[in-house]
Amino acid sequence: MGHRPALAFLDILRGEGVDRIFGNPGTTELPFLAALSATENAPEYVLGVHEGAVVSMADGYARGTGRPAFVSLHIAAGLANGLIGLLNARRSRTPLVVTAGQQDRRHLQQDPMLSGDLLGLARPAVKATYDIQHARDLPLALRRAFAQSQRPPAGPVFLSLPMDLLAEDTEVEVPARTAPPRPGPAAGLDRAAVLLGAAARPAIVAGDGVGREDAVAALVRTAEACGATVHHQPMADCLNFPATHPLYAGMLPPRHDAIRAALASYDTVLIVGAHAFTPHHYSPGPALPPGITVVQLDSDADEIGRNFPADAGLVGALAPSLHRLAELLREQVPDHTAKARVLRAGERHTAERERAESAA
Repeated sequence: MGHRPALAFLDILRGEGVDRIFGNPGTTELPFLAALSATENAPEYVLGVHEGAVVSMADGYARGTGRPAFVSLHIAAGLANGLIGLLNARRSRTPLVVTAGQQDRRHLQQDPMLSGDLLGLARPAVKATYDIQHARDLPLALRRAFAQSQRPPAGPVFLSLPMDLLAEDTEVEVPARTAPPRPGPAAGLDRAAVLLGAAARPAIVAGDGVGREDAVAALVRTAEACGATVHHQPMADCLNFPATHPLYAGMLPPRHDAIRAALASYDTVLIVGAHAFTPHHYSPGPALPPGITVVQLDSDADEIGRNFPADAGLVGALAPSLHRLAELLREQVPDHTAKARVLRAGERHTAERERAESAA
């Protein structure tokens, strides 16, 4: 059985687990708001006075719930106001589905007030864009948008919705939701364990994927299993490893020469869930020191070997992959060796912090 476009829209939002709509509406959103107010058990509308705050609230809500958040913006001006939040969400890989109401298609060629190239505005700040021109296409595009927003690398997806399309007196079919596949451990963990187990001076770079995928505890197990010193990725925005842990050596600076210097004393590095490396200031040369063995693990296949060669590249969900890697490392690294490395690292890092505090 079909639904009117605006009601089909709400039906899909509920089915995707959306319980809040973050928005700042205008005239082009009126058909959607009318359907929202007439629907029982509709998602709560969270009104923001500026689109920058609206997108930021949705970003935080998506991170807190682990589900895609939904954002409703108003036409070209509202979308432009929300771009900074969308750029941040894309960098932080936050799953968002974002719509903006376009002007009525019947007079769009006459340049009506506040109309604009919505897709052109949104494209640099989002993963994908959809220009909906037929009511029958809306349900399928929404289903795709929610799926794309969660697929690695996660991020915001944008849809342009003409005002008159949502008000059409027609029925559209709502496709059933397909649950996203549950990712499992990476293949190739045996070889990764051999490389890390053979290291005399192992290190780990903890990327923001660790925090996003709730894999911190698994990374702690992996680090302790081989006694690897752990650095946060440059300019991290998640807690990816406990800062009070003896193996924690701080955040890498956002310059290739400084990263190269920080990693120069290690012979093997495991880079986990990091868009490695994202420099802020230019410096010549590669980020990794010559001769270092690189094991790279990520849930996004495009990250493997993207900016540097990896001796072992692994693609899979981070938490189960790291838990399995920790088990394999315990077979490769004697327990007394791992514990001695943890103890030495703790003493070294404590001394370094005390020196820094004295200098300050």
